[in-house]
Amino acid sequence: MSDLEPFFRPRLQYPERALRLRREGRVIVEFCIGQDGAPQDVRVVEAVPPGLFEQSALRYAAGLRYHPGEGKRPHPVESMGQAIGQAMGQGRQRLEVRFEMRGQA
Repeated sequence: MSDLEPFFRPRLQYPERALRLRREGRVIVEFCIGQDGAPQDVRVVEAVPPGLFEQSALRYAAGLRYHPGEGKRPHPVESMGQAIGQAMGQGRQRLEVRFEMRGQA
């Protein structure tokens, strides 16, 4: 089984507040891949710590682009080393976006 691989990944924006607080975290999001290859119905499933990284993770996931029609196959999602994912039934994808201070200004 081959992994679904986005052909475009936006830059993951580390929230300013998290930088000031020197915090790391992770957010799990779910979405479906639309016929046009864009994620649809993107929503947060879990965030650690809550209230700090959700908006950046949602923007990141919404900016991913897949080849049209890929969402019909329920395969794992992967993204730029900062995120890993696993397929959810019915073509729903789950993506874990990790926020790490390494490499941040």
